[in-house]
Amino acid sequence: MYDRILFPTDGSNQASALEHAVDIAELSGGTLHTLYVVDDAEIPETNRNQIVDSYEREGANAIEHVEDVAAERDVAVMGDIEQGTPHEAILNYADEHDIDLVVMGTRGRSGLDRLLIGSVTERVVRASDVPVLTVSLASHEAAVTDTEQAIDLATRSLEDDGYEVTSIADEPYRVSGTWIVRARTGDNGTFNVHINRTTGDVSLAKVN
Repeated sequence: MYDRILFPTDGSNQASALEHAVDIAELSGGTLHTLYVVDDAEIPETNRNQIVDSYEREGANAIEHVEDVAAERDVAVMGDIEQGTPHEAILNYADEHDIDLVVMGTRGRSGLDRLLIGSVTERVVRASDVPVLTVSLASHEAAVTDTEQAIDLATRSLEDDGYEVTSIADEPYRVSGTWIVRARTGDNGTFNVHINRTTGDVSLAKVN
């Protein structure tokens, strides 16, 4: 029925979606493909090679985790790391590898009705030529996965500490498991806000 199942991973906790993907692959005797996409939009021009290397290490760890989970059920895995725009890379991979089903997590409470507008999952669902199974993730699985979430969390954290955020100096980027958001405040200060992408824990470092 499903010979080739694709589970895109961004390295965040998507245990329930991964379990669904492994279940389907096991029941159908299919191969589980997993894809990690290094998002071009999250790579600043400064230290570009270093940031890409960090993402690729994160991707390798994410793929290894999928392989470990699948191995417990004797499910074969093919893993790949690509660079580009996430939803486009996922759609292209599905087309090039004749994928029969894509399994992705959503952070809503009732599937498509609660998809985040503009999310990678939503874009894949709208444009995919093959079926896409969306799995609603539990609240503890909802990591900080995109720049908008990172900016919002950084802004709220600074405001909670009494600072007025006037601008975001640069595009937020990730180093391993940490988002870094550089924000300017009303007192002419600049902060690097470090956000754990899995737990959402925030630390503030004043640059000047």
